[in-house]
Amino acid sequence: MSTPIFLIGPMASGKSAVGAILARLLGTTLIDTDARVVAAHGTIPEIFAAHGEAGFRRFESQALADAVRPQAKAASGTATPGPPADRCAPAVVATGGGSVLAAGNRDLIATGFAVYLLTDAATVGPRIGTDTTRPLLGATPLESWSRIFAERSELYEATATLCIDTRGRTAAEIAEAILTAYRDAGH
Repeated sequence: MSTPIFLIGPMASGKSAVGAILARLLGTTLIDTDARVVAAHGTIPEIFAAHGEAGFRRFESQALADAVRPQAKAASGTATPGPPADRCAPAVVATGGGSVLAAGNRDLIATGFAVYLLTDAATVGPRIGTDTTRPLLGATPLESWSRIFAERSELYEATATLCIDTRGRTAAEIAEAILTAYRDAGH
């Protein structure tokens, strides 16, 4: 399999939307680690209630590791349909916003082409508004998002192979920019 593309960045930065378009352009399937965690363990609020943030982070790390290990995915029954592993289409992995918190996750992401989707509070504000599915946002979503982003921004930057400023760009434009950079890098 070619070098995987990891999309990293804060919650609501567009990783899933951009990833779906990018995967389509590459002829592969998007692996969304948050979606895999939810499919295996319940909704994110349910996971936080039952296992806390630490439990969620363990599930998140496992989903990320499974995303780049085809044998593990097949054995666990969570393999995502798509091209065979021996084809040249790379995996496109949309990571959870907190994936970069664990050093092991950062190391795994660094083995691929890591794209940081840079955004800001003004851009994500309409996306998170009154979202109740993100336990870390609490009663003041935009304020909480800004605090979390400030805490993690250096980790996103340090982990990234490429930083794409998403502000004012459509998901399709972002996916095209990533694809061009990926190919220009020889992948």
